[in-house]
Amino acid sequence: MANNSDTWFHDSIKLLTYNRNQRVWSIIVTIFGDLAGTPGDRISGAALSRITEPMSIKPEAMRVALHRLRNDDWIDSHKEGRSSFYGLTRFGLEQSTAARPRIYAREVDLPSQWQLCALEPGGGPKGQRARDMRHRGFVAVLPGLFLGPVGAAALPDSLVFHGAAQEIPAWVQEKIATPEITQAYGDLERALDRFSVSLLDAPALSPHQVATLRSIIVHIWRRALLSHPDLPQAFFGEGWRGGACRIKVMDVLDRLGRPQAAQL
Repeated sequence: MANNSDTWFHDSIKLLTYNRNQRVWSIIVTIFGDLAGTPGDRISGAALSRITEPMSIKPEAMRVALHRLRNDDWIDSHKEGRSSFYGLTRFGLEQSTAARPRIYAREVDLPSQWQLCALEPGGGPKGQRARDMRHRGFVAVLPGLFLGPVGAAALPDSLVFHGAAQEIPAWVQEKIATPEITQAYGDLERALDRFSVSLLDAPALSPHQVATLRSIIVHIWRRALLSHPDLPQAFFGEGWRGGACRIKVMDVLDRLGRPQAAQL
């Protein structure tokens, strides 16, 4: 990549935005969680535009996403003169704080005890119950049968077994490490490897450019990570790259640095 700042920056954007299937509101949640996760932090509308425009996010899409997040009580806004400033609500801060340890931890302390939960047959809409269990930290291994860490709250009237896993057959590993999740980590690792090399010749970047690159990386990482519960390597099988991606994500984020909300 060229040493010219703008060229290097736009080449890096192309490298990292290989997955175009991104929801704008979700990207905004990532931006606030990464750059404005402290009570009182605010980012102006102009700064949000400077961060997101290089991702090819159009102003109309930004306005729709901000409107949705205000309606969902994720963010609030206020005006100073003609400028709008946005920040996480109490609910948004709580959600962001809850997810932060998992997203930014350099090592994951995994429990040795797990729970296997069977849902009551015909106890309600299957799709909704499965979504509820995933939101509670479980992963489906068979229809109506879910695996999760001890401490995660199963749905009421579930049949629950606690213990250590003795044997983890290949069919269970394939249910957890689905082809889609495995590919997500593989694509992320390849992009991170190339970006890590390009950082060796990185020019001086503005706070907004750093914010854009960080937001893309954290967002792709967050989407892959939150698509499954934290489980030991044995549950995913050989060739699992989740742990390797964690190390590489933390490395490039350290090298980029994190601009303060006030700098934006």
